[in-house]
Amino acid sequence: MIIYTAKFSKKKAVAILCAIAVIIAAIILASPGSEERAAFSGGIRAENAEEVKTYIESLGYETTGEATNKEVVIPREFDEVYENYNEIQKECGFDLSGYKGSRATLYTYSLSGYPGCDEEVLCDVLVCKGRVVGGNVYTLRLDGFMHGLKEAG
Repeated sequence: MIIYTAKFSKKKAVAILCAIAVIIAAIILASPGSEERAAFSGGIRAENAEEVKTYIESLGYETTGEATNKEVVIPREFDEVYENYNEIQKECGFDLSGYKGSRATLYTYSLSGYPGCDEEVLCDVLVCKGRVVGGNVYTLRLDGFMHGLKEAG
């Protein structure tokens, strides 16, 4: 029988524990789908304008033309306007609270044939890490309307 003994100082023990923690964290972060799980536990996948268009049309809207898109940052702190906007999102099953400070892509499409409206209606869809995280349908008039992403009709 062979016996091996080693002498550990507190510094070595702490260093080894830290190294093990870093290795475990790296394994968890590198596992397939970990980024998506951390960013969003469900939702609609949309990684490009075509997938966003398909999602909008699945709600019963008809899109016209090409999407415009731009990078946006969801604020780290919500002011009153953003709190109100997030309430609209929550009514449709979304919540931007978990995305504070995140970069996202905002896709905008024109809609045609919106019921009861003969002016231009737009649809914004907010995508973060390949998932729809919010959006709205609206007109540009001051006395127009805005509502969350819900089925047409």
